Amino acid sequence: MTVVANAQNKVTTAKDTPEMVYYYTDFNIVRMKDTARKKDVYVPYIGNDTDGEMTPFKDDNGNIVCFDIPVWGFNYITSLGWELCWHDDNYNAIQRWLIKKKVTKQQFDKLTKDKIGTSNSLERIPSAVEELQRMVK
Repeated sequence: MTVVANAQNKVTTAKDTPEMVYYYTDFNIVRMKDTARKKDVYVPYIGNDTDGEMTPFKDDNGNIVCFDIPVWGFNYITSLGWELCWHDDNYNAIQRWLIKKKVTKQQFDKLTKDKIGTSNSLERIPSAVEELQRMVK
């Protein structure tokens, strides 16, 4: 039995991978009353890119997404590619998180192009400690 095989080296070109950067935004889970079901639910809010306000997540039909327990909201946000990276509970008055997501440099530039301002007339604002020290003197 004779076996004949031909082979050739296939030259492939490496595809350029886009540069990836992190994009950060605010994230909250707010306890609310679902009046239709007569129970408390937790609604995830994310910082929007237009006016700095927070907006609730909505499904494809425009309904606000809500969960029975907060951790399901975290699972939801991470399923969308976001990573929880910082938490500030503001002494339990407000639960606020900073979340991040890897995006291409092109997407990042599009998201942040109107957010960068410049000025040559800035004045330093004293810290709370400096204000107290000034008031005590």
